Amino acid sequence: RLSGAALRDAIRATDALEYALYTHVRDDERGRERLPEAGWLRGSVIDLAMLVHRAATPAPRVEALADALAEGVDHAAELFGFPFGGERGAALAGVLGQTDDKGGQTRRMAMTVLLNALVFHEALAAAGFTVRGAAGERAVRPVERFWDGPAFLRLDLLAEWAAILERNYWPIFASAREMLGPDVMPTETAARIAHRLWRTANRLVQGGVTRSHDLTGTVFQRLIADRAFLATYYTRPEAAALLAGLALPADRPPGGADWSDAETLASVQIGDFACGTGTLLSAAYQRLSLLHELHGGDARALHGPMMAHGLYGLDVLNIAVHLTAAMLAGAQPDTPFDGECLLTMPYGARDDGNVAIGSLDLLAAEVQPGLIGEAAATTAGGRKPEDVRDLVNRVGHGRFDLVIMNPPFTRQGGQEADRKGVGNAAFAAFNTPRVIQDAMQTKLRAVSGPERLGSGNAGVAAHFADLGMRKLRRGGSLALVLPLSAMSGSEWEATRRAFGDRFGQITVLTISAPGNDQCSFSADTGMAECLVVASRYKSERAQERATFVVLRRQPPSTLWSQALGRELDRLLKDESIQRLEDGLAGATPVYLGDEAVAHALDCPLPDRGPWKMVGVRDGELAQVAYQLERGALPILGSPAAEYLPLPITRIGDFADRGLYSLDITGANADGTPRGPFHRRKLTSGAPTYPMLWAHDAKKERGLIVAPDSEGQIKSIDARSEQQTVNEKADRIQATATRAHYSGDLRFNSQSLIVAMTEQPCIGGMAWPSIIFENTEHEYAFALWSNSTLGLLLHWWTANKTQSGRGRISVTGHTRIPTLDVRALSPEQHARARESFEALRNERFLPFDQIYDEENDGSDPARAELDRAVLVDVLGLPESLCADGGPLETLRRKLAAEPQVHGG
Repeated sequence: RLSGAALRDAIRATDALEYALYTHVRDDERGRERLPEAGWLRGSVIDLAMLVHRAATPAPRVEALADALAEGVDHAAELFGFPFGGERGAALAGVLGQTDDKGGQTRRMAMTVLLNALVFHEALAAAGFTVRGAAGERAVRPVERFWDGPAFLRLDLLAEWAAILERNYWPIFASAREMLGPDVMPTETAARIAHRLWRTANRLVQGGVTRSHDLTGTVFQRLIADRAFLATYYTRPEAAALLAGLALPADRPPGGADWSDAETLASVQIGDFACGTGTLLSAAYQRLSLLHELHGGDARALHGPMMAHGLYGLDVLNIAVHLTAAMLAGAQPDTPFDGECLLTMPYGARDDGNVAIGSLDLLAAEVQPGLIGEAAATTAGGRKPEDVRDLVNRVGHGRFDLVIMNPPFTRQGGQEADRKGVGNAAFAAFNTPRVIQDAMQTKLRAVSGPERLGSGNAGVAAHFADLGMRKLRRGGSLALVLPLSAMSGSEWEATRRAFGDRFGQITVLTISAPGNDQCSFSADTGMAECLVVASRYKSERAQERATFVVLRRQPPSTLWSQALGRELDRLLKDESIQRLEDGLAGATPVYLGDEAVAHALDCPLPDRGPWKMVGVRDGELAQVAYQLERGALPILGSPAAEYLPLPITRIGDFADRGLYSLDITGANADGTPRGPFHRRKLTSGAPTYPMLWAHDAKKERGLIVAPDSEGQIKSIDARSEQQTVNEKADRIQATATRAHYSGDLRFNSQSLIVAMTEQPCIGGMAWPSIIFENTEHEYAFALWSNSTLGLLLHWWTANKTQSGRGRISVTGHTRIPTLDVRALSPEQHARARESFEALRNERFLPFDQIYDEENDGSDPARAELDRAVLVDVLGLPESLCADGGPLETLRRKLAAEPQVHGG
């Protein structure tokens, strides 16, 4: 038995404490939640202390306070009362550098700034914060002191905020003071608004908001401006807690320090160059500060240096920097801070005739001091030239220990921009004129340089990933929220390659759940996302492997996320994770107590192409796909792990891809023809230029699909130009073929991956052509592509950002793994054609119904197609296709994948 010092030492040293957390959520017999639901969490006394600390403010209370905040903000915005676009509305919006939109978002954001200032003012007063008065140092007066009965003492409150600003807190109070001033609000308006906001602020303070870092972020998603263009979607606190936990492991402090080493921690730099609400930066700082305190450090003493030169939050929205400052400063509200590293970056046209592109200006090897000076003047009260030069140096390349970001996802052009009537969606915020958009795009290319990782199709998120990599010091860590397309899109190829070349200890987290919203880590994106955490090696060498973790659901709470992060950290250190290439053992489960909440696979990274183990519910299915891609079909259910060889290659090895749709029917920016055809609705039974263009799932149940459109050659006045158009039309007609590969496959409505037409057609947007030199190979290719194994390889390769959908761009078609039809004999091709003709009138169910428990198992037409391919054409054993055999098991697994059925 142990007691006294021996017992304390043993408790400090053990990693095997077992515990559970009970939370009271409501007053009934089911009003208690337990984490974990069954069994026990395991960890150290530090882990237990961190769990208790986070549990101090239960999520239901935070949500209730968020509702109160939103209600108060909405009411105050209504009380402002002036016409939209008028002088007063423009003045209020101008403080935030925005426009007075009719939807009222800018006004609600302004009220949020005022409310935050009142809340923070009260926190300073409660902490005994002092300012300089006429008689010397004095305590900040509580907010309630600025009412004399019903009269609001506006000038006195503004003077108090001016006194606070002398100690800095500039990002929190400067804009608020200007908006509440007489140049923006008349006396009666200011009194009504201040009274309503103070009632809300007082409720929030009484509810503990000054102790909660989640509240402002929770409400900010309801207020963010220009969301469609800036795509500044709010990171859910649960995701922020998980990402911060993985980026700052409890046993590896940043900078190589011990957690108790205040001097080294004070020199650590953590940056978020698209800080939004500050949720991620705040989550990282909370974790660092708490770990420092739990190891014997003084978190209050660390706060000043971290706020002055450790925490960097940049955004193009003034309110974003305001909220970030409030969240960070709220950790120790009575400790003054400089806040010079929280910057509203210039965006759009500048007074000197140049343009600014926000944080992306920092991609340049040498940043213009004028940009940082302008940012500092906006959000840090102005700086001396030497201070600005120092700040420019500190935000340079290779300076940061951790970069943590949820960057904007907006693409730089394409269909989104076309729908909204803007030229470049990435730079169309704040009503930026087209000519300025073009100049901003030109500047982005210039500052990125020839080694840039971003591309127009990937969107600005890839440029922010590039920015994060450039800013990291050797040994630093990068933690990002990215769209799932970053793992599979061809436009993200350079970014994936950079991760593989420059980083180690790469961990990718995705969610396997039905529905787009359930697979995201941000609010309201409506698309699947991933978390990527990687450590930059101190020497250049390729990692070539990554750990892929798939959660079975969205993180339900920050407590759950913290516990999961602890388990993942333990698992990653044990190095006992199943490998993708090692047999059919499935993935390594990750438990919280007795519940398996996730699984992990250690996967090799390809030299090029997608990272495929994302959002996959069944690890064994991933292992089958991996082996099949390499020419070996594993026999599911075979204890001896039997494999059958199959000739597998890429489509591009034996066929050419079809054309991008805009090269067929599109127009250039100046209105001249990019494509030589107009697409018309099919009017003739024998069109000259038939096209298979769009999806109509109900008409695409059989192997043969009829064309739905026809081309009409564009007529140009100039004879020479008409000749060019005619020549383009001839070249495109030469690509007409019978085999067409789905470019945007919906697993839960469509039945075909490859559609065949009776006569050669021009392949369009939904059905690009696959062009064979030997057209006799089309039959075997079509049969294979529409079989269970063809579906497996398409699903494994595709971009699955949208639930129930597997997209592969036309440029990616040549890289799809498929049956090597060149390896088949003439006799096998003849059997393939016979089988195709025998099956041409069969109706296939959508792919999500490839196996249906409620309808007696497999889709009979698909099962017959599988038998035709594997047994009749390839000569494999009949037992593969028997009832209950390996192919049926594979169909069951595919049908059970959330990415296939989409809910």
